[in-house]
Amino acid sequence: MNFNAPQTLSAQQDERRSHILDAARTCFSRAGFHRTSMQEICAEAKMSPGGLYRYFASKDAIIEAIAQEEQCAGRRILELMLQPGSLHDRLLRCGLAYIDTMRDRRSVQMMLEVYVESMRNSAVAEFFAKCEAANRALMFEVFDSAKAAGEIAADADVETIMMTLVAFADGVILRMGLNPDYDVERAEEILSRVVTAVLESEAPKAAPPLESAG
Repeated sequence: MNFNAPQTLSAQQDERRSHILDAARTCFSRAGFHRTSMQEICAEAKMSPGGLYRYFASKDAIIEAIAQEEQCAGRRILELMLQPGSLHDRLLRCGLAYIDTMRDRRSVQMMLEVYVESMRNSAVAEFFAKCEAANRALMFEVFDSAKAAGEIAADADVETIMMTLVAFADGVILRMGLNPDYDVERAEEILSRVVTAVLESEAPKAAPPLESAG
């Protein structure tokens, strides 16, 4: 795979490309990346193989495009933390947007497929590592600003905060995929409590009371 920037396409070409990716997502959500054939994607997209190959030279190229789209979507959600508001509200806004995006069962399945692919495909893994580094840099920027503003302690364990909140959100997404009846609204309510609890554990320590002069 070659994760280069996509070429500029006309509006019609871009629409056709999106149509193919949508069909591929449907196929992949049924059978996974490696059990889906290009013929099945052609059938789902209602296109001839020749027409499809004009846009994607291989199934790997389709997987690459989906991985890029997943990362771009994730980045847009993460950038919600750069908007105005308290650290709690920005983190909650970001988490809720992530959960809302994953209400579509196909989205959950694509996220899991891309994660697994990144663990067995060195090209996808390298691409993910670059994205993760950029995302971590953004999050550290947000938390550094929160430290400067006194919202969390100067020595707050940012690494643990991030890992805890991301793990919780990913866990909710996994349950949404495994259990279609999962109560998403309830999960959103609990997420707010989790964010509050995690941030409170890293809140600035109150200054000790002054001793009386006696």
